[in-house]
Amino acid sequence: MRSLKTSGGLTRGRGMTENQRLLWLLSRPACAEVNQAMQDLTGVNYNTGEQNKDITTARQARDWKDTLIVLQYLQERNPFSMDPSLRSISTGVHAHPAVNVDEAAAVGDMILTQMNGTTPAKYTFQKKNQVVTLGLKSSSVKIDGDRIQIDPLLLFQRLTTVMQSSDDLELAFKHELCSYPPALFDSSLLLHEADKPAVADAIWKICESSVPVDIPDDGIQYVLDGGALLQRIPWSRGSTYGDICHQYTEYVARKYMDAIVVFDGYENINTKHMTHQRRSKGKAGATVTVAANMTTTMKKDQFLANQKNKQQFIFLLSAELEKNNCKTYHAPGDADLLIVQKAVQSATTSNTVLVGEDTDLIVLLCYHARLDSHDLFFRPEPKKNTKKASCLEYQSHKRKAWSRHVQQHPLHPCYSWV
Repeated sequence: MRSLKTSGGLTRGRGMTENQRLLWLLSRPACAEVNQAMQDLTGVNYNTGEQNKDITTARQARDWKDTLIVLQYLQERNPFSMDPSLRSISTGVHAHPAVNVDEAAAVGDMILTQMNGTTPAKYTFQKKNQVVTLGLKSSSVKIDGDRIQIDPLLLFQRLTTVMQSSDDLELAFKHELCSYPPALFDSSLLLHEADKPAVADAIWKICESSVPVDIPDDGIQYVLDGGALLQRIPWSRGSTYGDICHQYTEYVARKYMDAIVVFDGYENINTKHMTHQRRSKGKAGATVTVAANMTTTMKKDQFLANQKNKQQFIFLLSAELEKNNCKTYHAPGDADLLIVQKAVQSATTSNTVLVGEDTDLIVLLCYHARLDSHDLFFRPEPKKNTKKASCLEYQSHKRKAWSRHVQQHPLHPCYSWV
């Protein structure tokens, strides 16, 4: 190639006509023999260096590192799972039924069939035959029959900015200009998260301002949130599901004795479906058969991101816990209310401690805790290197709140149900 580009070559003086190209091409074998003879005579070898930087050692190491990153990404978000639904690999968002981008080849064949017998100048491409992508369906609106791509949040901001100078701001909000309400959903069509930590901090602040609470050592019945329990134990690589269940059982027996464990249900869509979808971050592990003697084949977070896997494991763990004198209950969906109900029911016969992490449990206990029962405590799972865990005792705080309410509203009609 050097002889092609150097002075006197085709690109440097001779020209690129057909005769010159043929002359140059047919003279290559003779020139190669002359070149090799001159190298043998002089003892000089003509070698070329690494002209392509992609074959250097550093670039190969970098390419291999990037390949491993891609492989790990695809393992966490398996595009070849048995789930037949169309979804985004990165976010896990399932496509609208109108999205047909996976049928692009069939749509193209249909358009070609319609073009038979017509000239290209006369054929008109129609938008109704255009494939619908996930982004087109989630961020577009129809205006005069045409689907227009928009950014709903940007449109909303521009609208409010323009209408601030108008006396009739209400008029601007009489028309639906967004395919989804940005105040409730983000761009990936997931509900915005509630600021529940602020509620929990307020409750803890009120309760911790009073006298510290000590849980009695004897006669305590523990009620555990099964969802939080699943996150408590790390899974060892190469362990069987039976071994992992045994680790959970030993953990519960050592810390909570004959506890009551309440699990969420994952067989149907429930009120926490959006939360589970957000937590998985698109990491949909493949569905596997869960049995006590089977070895784990994926990481814990990938396994639990698949709700079918999670439900199978919960059934296996529940059977193992019941063998060790623990009572287990399964909610059809979100278990928060059932957890609180079991804790309140247990408090009618003995002092009870509810162990969990969810703010919803704290709020539900504020409503359902009874004044005529034994002591009912709420305690988060103690962190590592924590000398003493925080604890809430509900009866005393509810009595104080009730006493203040009676003093402020002595003739309130709601006393009829007390």
